[in-house]
Amino acid sequence: MQGNSSATPPSATAPNLVLSDSWFRSELYGLDRTADDFPRIRQSELADLLANNAALQQFARPAIKALAEKIAEKQSVVVLSDATGMVLNSFGDMQALQKAQRFALAPGNLWSECGRGTNAIGTALAIDGGCEIYGHQHYLTSNQGLYCAATTLQTPNGQIAGVLDISGPAQYPHPHTLAWVKEAAKHIEYLWMKQSLNPDQWLMSLHPQINGLDNVEEMLLIFSDNVLMAANRAAMHELALDITDFGSQTFQQLFPQTEQQANSVPLPITSRHQQRYFQRLRAPARSHFPSASVPESDLFLALRGNADKMVRLLNAGVSLCIQGETGSGKEYISRALHQQSRWKAGKFVAINCAAIPESLIESELFGYQPGAFTGASKNGYIGKIREADGGVLFLDEIGDMPLSLQTRLLRVLQEKEVAPLGSARSWPVSFAVICATHRNLLQRVADGGFREDLLYRLQEFSMTIPPLREWPALPAFIAQLWRELGGEKRGIVLSPALIEMLVKNRWPGNVRQLRSLMKVLLALADDNSVLGCDSLPENYQLEVSKPVPALHEHDDRLIDETLRRFNGNISKAAQALGIARSTLYRRAARR
Repeated sequence: MQGNSSATPPSATAPNLVLSDSWFRSELYGLDRTADDFPRIRQSELADLLANNAALQQFARPAIKALAEKIAEKQSVVVLSDATGMVLNSFGDMQALQKAQRFALAPGNLWSECGRGTNAIGTALAIDGGCEIYGHQHYLTSNQGLYCAATTLQTPNGQIAGVLDISGPAQYPHPHTLAWVKEAAKHIEYLWMKQSLNPDQWLMSLHPQINGLDNVEEMLLIFSDNVLMAANRAAMHELALDITDFGSQTFQQLFPQTEQQANSVPLPITSRHQQRYFQRLRAPARSHFPSASVPESDLFLALRGNADKMVRLLNAGVSLCIQGETGSGKEYISRALHQQSRWKAGKFVAINCAAIPESLIESELFGYQPGAFTGASKNGYIGKIREADGGVLFLDEIGDMPLSLQTRLLRVLQEKEVAPLGSARSWPVSFAVICATHRNLLQRVADGGFREDLLYRLQEFSMTIPPLREWPALPAFIAQLWRELGGEKRGIVLSPALIEMLVKNRWPGNVRQLRSLMKVLLALADDNSVLGCDSLPENYQLEVSKPVPALHEHDDRLIDETLRRFNGNISKAAQALGIARSTLYRRAARR
């Protein structure tokens, strides 16, 4: 593309060095100011990009939602980009923009300075800060109908994560827009910093004023033992830190006159540069446990080789959401994950959100003080969340949690403190979270039955457990379950024919059904015996002996159900139906 060496930045109301420097760089890039054809990345590439920036989107979403409501009357949109300037998401009234603007601000478009010249996203990345670009200040003429305000977003370890931007028609006044963007970015970074804390790390809060602690204005530093591992933007600026200090600077080097001791009451402190602050230092919630490798013979057969990855995520404090059919082993696998993780010294505390009456679930989760309500125990109750301190909290059927309690749960997960009913005091807690559901949580959000911000807090990593009939190495799983129930200790052997018959069963009740059947077999069997197919209850023998339906017996409903079960996978559906793929294609085409 041809450059325009005669181009000069439009004058602003005051001297603007950021603007003039950006225009100078744009000229050096050789950009054609009249260009308006910019390719977008493919949908598959965008999907990968979104997956790679999941944490950024998760922590940005609540602030972006609030920001989008603020700008609704300005016909503007909130844009989130990655660290290269590639648009990840756009929120707001896109239809109010011109068609070309809608296209340019849609996900998959690149707004780097070297690609589009002076613009808020690209220029913010270039200066690692905030800026606003009014219509005629854009380098490309195709962008001069826009006003844009943007600022960079920073990860807890000091890297640029992306950019938060507001873009809208240039003719609208924008006296507070940049301030709104910067404030939202501050909230995003603060939340991200707090949530990045591991139970084996120290958290330090600093502020020149004592009332500046415990809010988004405070400086935050995270230490592993006495080594600085992370700091927010305010702390890095105030203490003159950069990313090379992470992993090398120690607490004693930063604060040479202070011992590294936890304190709940704010205390004065002096930095190495003789700056004075008030500080609160929280000790690690749990000492460090090395991760253990997961035995191949464990019940992790259902995880299809993902066991080590799941344990590592749990060790890092990442919230897991396990989906699957009712009875498919979600709790069983969660307990196994707990036993292999560094949380194993703590309890595995399970609560079924669908089984407890709505009037009692709040007291079950959060606990209560003596006399907090009619019928309360005179001794009070600490609640499931405090019971799980140092361990794993398993929230089964999370999709059925009452909406009124979701806000309280979100607050506990964010602040890592819980206040029982009837108490003005909060207790610090640290635990890993695994939730399970057979419901579509995204649909629950769309229907208004589940909080979107809670979803992204609980579903930091999601996996689906296949139904028992699709588990690989099912005979090995059956043998292991038999051992765990005590069959091997009693010398009771399952014959190969019996195991083969169990494998052929459809198991609509999944692991729960198989476990119940094995308990029945165990109760009726004599010690040191061999169980054959005749040991099965009659209904199980009839289920397995049912012939596979002939092709003409497959009705449309069965085909639909089978395709849904295998997420539209023709090969798997045809195999389950006992017909060829070509046959299934023809049957589907005729309908």
